[in-house]
Amino acid sequence: MATAPLRSPSLSERLYRELLRLYPASFRRSYGREMVQTFRDCYREECERGGAWNIARLWSLVLSDLITTVCIEHWKTFITLLKSLTGLEKEFLMTSTILNLDVAQHTDIGHRASNEDNMTLYIPEDPQIMAKKGALFVVADGMGGHSKGDVASDLAVNTIRDTYYRDTNEDILTSLRRAVEHANSLIWQKNEEILRHATSDEQKKMAMGTTCVATVLKDDKAYVANVGDSLVYVIHTGQLRQIAQSHELTTEQLRKGEITKEEAKKKGLTNVITRCLGEKSTVDVYVASETVQNGDTLILCTDGLWTLIEESEMCSIVEQYEPQESAKRLVARANENGGPDNITAVVVRVSLKS
Repeated sequence: MATAPLRSPSLSERLYRELLRLYPASFRRSYGREMVQTFRDCYREECERGGAWNIARLWSLVLSDLITTVCIEHWKTFITLLKSLTGLEKEFLMTSTILNLDVAQHTDIGHRASNEDNMTLYIPEDPQIMAKKGALFVVADGMGGHSKGDVASDLAVNTIRDTYYRDTNEDILTSLRRAVEHANSLIWQKNEEILRHATSDEQKKMAMGTTCVATVLKDDKAYVANVGDSLVYVIHTGQLRQIAQSHELTTEQLRKGEITKEEAKKKGLTNVITRCLGEKSTVDVYVASETVQNGDTLILCTDGLWTLIEESEMCSIVEQYEPQESAKRLVARANENGGPDNITAVVVRVSLKS
């Protein structure tokens, strides 16, 4: 009977909102809305599973996490205040790199019935969050047919964004990898629910998945995490270089030395993805970091773009035009070359000042 009041969605959300008041005000302003939305989604999922035990378990996890993170955030606020009073914060701000970004994004359905690509970007307005966590860009290419691919890619980009900025770990790659792993876990759980409730073979085939590539820009570093064949490139002084790892059959065979470059060209892209989010309960996330310099440009894209445009042409387009025009021209060029798949491009030009 003690858990009965908490089984009311509106009452539970009101209670959760009140508990968020325990966090410092600056933290609530930055993350409060996303935390409420995440709680709402998790609560709805537990209600669908049914039973007071699931609700009680959710609240147990919420309270345990809240006690830990509230203490951490108040301690961080105290340290920041202490630095400000002693002049250390001012010294840090004066010596840190100022990062300015010119960003554009564009997506197109191509010759498909629906667009299963999704993308998101988040550039914090709070300078302290920007200094600590940087700016995040995510592109995902959903798989599953009908609306399922769109659901998977949408869940991926939003989960990665929300989870990354809630993670208190100071190591960027660790936070980014955890965020992608969490997105995989949520999509896999939804697939398990589909299988549990399936009453026919056709319904069992409705499982969904998605590729993803996520990039954080912080100071003079680009941090990358990806699964599948959505990629990110960096252009430096007129040279384009891939900094994510393609998890596609032909590419992996080439990387392992199982085939030669000449054989890969003859074989062509098989479009067989060797890993994606949602296929298994765990996923091997590729992570890497790269130093960026003033004037460098990053391109995040799905395979609907990079399989249809030569790297030299991608580089030429981005070098000639500003990001807004570049993103449109990249997508248009892929469509001119056939556009059999959804096409998405995010172009980020980096400006650094010491």
